[in-house]
Amino acid sequence: MKEALLRPVDSDALDQYPIAEDEDLKGHRFVMFDHDRWLNSDTFLRMSAECGWFYLNLIFLSQKQRPIGTLPDDDELLASLLRIDLGRWKELRARQMGPLHKWRRVKCGNKIRLAHPVVTKIAEETVESRILRVQSNEEKAVYQRLKRLREGLLFLGCDKSVVADDVLVQRIDGWLTEHAPGKRTRASYERALMHAVAQKWMLRAVSA
Repeated sequence: MKEALLRPVDSDALDQYPIAEDEDLKGHRFVMFDHDRWLNSDTFLRMSAECGWFYLNLIFLSQKQRPIGTLPDDDELLASLLRIDLGRWKELRARQMGPLHKWRRVKCGNKIRLAHPVVTKIAEETVESRILRVQSNEEKAVYQRLKRLREGLLFLGCDKSVVADDVLVQRIDGWLTEHAPGKRTRASYERALMHAVAQKWMLRAVSA
């Protein structure tokens, strides 16, 4: 079989990879994989079973690389990742449809690495879903914290109209975050309430 020719590429002509190397994906234990697309792809139908095995493993291995979704542009490292002999790896890579089918060199900061368009899309969706999940968790945490603060203020005798003032509650919450970090107690709520009175934050709620 005719070997694929590996030619040098000007780094300035390479695309910039869209995901930063320091993107934190702790706890990332699975990869979204469209098996229907894979089983009906030309790659699956035309690639040898051996190359297909390594092709899939490279996709999965790329999820633990930095940046996520990339591979090193280094035959020795790739062979090591796949746990095969370097000579065997080079023979497989040189095939017309080898394990690096459609992987291309990209710029990752000042480094050159390998990326695959479909794997890149999956990685971007993974990062985006993580960001949305973190935002959702933060919003839920804030909601629960403000809910407990309102209940605490009612317990201290504040009128419902005062507790219903979002601006006031958020001000008190901010003061507690800065001056009473950790678990919030009745004593910390009392201190925050005294501060709010001293700063005349309560007047807006009373006059509203």
